[in-house]
Amino acid sequence: MEATGLTDILMEARLVGSGTNSKIMSGKNSRAMACHKTVLEALQRLLAEAFLESIVKGSSTRKPINWKAFVQNEENE
Repeated sequence: MEATGLTDILMEARLVGSGTNSKIMSGKNSRAMACHKTVLEALQRLLAEAFLESIVKGSSTRKPINWKAFVQNEENE
């Protein structure tokens, strides 16, 4: 989970402070589950929004995303 930007997101959203950030990420804090659920909900909303947007614009205007190549590229960075 290092270098994913999740800690920056949690701090920017003011869900955690700089002192509790490492404890949240390790799950050794009572607010850890609430933070992770909040991030999960935000990501699900973004995914739903992108999906609905792709339906409105039509599938003929975009190339399908090659998720396997995308994930492999992310792992290599």
